[in-house]
Amino acid sequence: MQKIDKTLLLSSEYKKWEESMGELHNPYNSSNNRYYYDVVMNLLHCQRGVCAYTEICLCDEEYYQTGYWKGGKYRFEKPEFSSALDHFNPLLKKDKGWLWENFFVVQKDINDKHKRNKIVDDILKPDTPSYNPLALLEYDELSHIFIANTDLDKSSQKRINDMIEVLGINLSWVRKNRKTHLQKIIQIIESGGEWEHEALRNHQFFTAFEMCRKKLQTQEN
Repeated sequence: MQKIDKTLLLSSEYKKWEESMGELHNPYNSSNNRYYYDVVMNLLHCQRGVCAYTEICLCDEEYYQTGYWKGGKYRFEKPEFSSALDHFNPLLKKDKGWLWENFFVVQKDINDKHKRNKIVDDILKPDTPSYNPLALLEYDELSHIFIANTDLDKSSQKRINDMIEVLGINLSWVRKNRKTHLQKIIQIIESGGEWEHEALRNHQFFTAFEMCRKKLQTQEN
């Protein structure tokens, strides 16, 4: 799960509206809200078009280019994406339903069927300043699953592994897609291909890709 920088606020009109509500936000009403696309597309820009948790591709980059924002509003009429707006901490949804700091865009089934209103731990909140996937996570390229970094203390490992489950990072269908995607890349490299080759231009599963690359490069050296 990549680190996400949410400091680039292209949707400044939404942000002004969010701040104007003060301590108690207007009720959250999802896609019926006039700022829904502003929030979703700004997040997809920050997330490089992938699910914040599983890193499955959700949107082609053509729809979240900076040129679509004018006057602090997203201006493309009907962008194509397959995702849902997730409140990372569901306890904030009632009174802070439009809080930028609590939003991520995620794969729809992760949001609707898996994560839902489960209690979360900020240890794997990907926009926090302290979040570092290489320090917190390990990736097993044989089983294609993430686990907590085994160099960490047992308490931290449990917190991380619990959150891996909450966020659906190792769900079977996610793992299958990740495995299929990465195995093609690994086969090209093991056959003598170069990491910089255009055929390996990566558009999803960034963290697993980088971890596999680091491990393979270490083995080569």
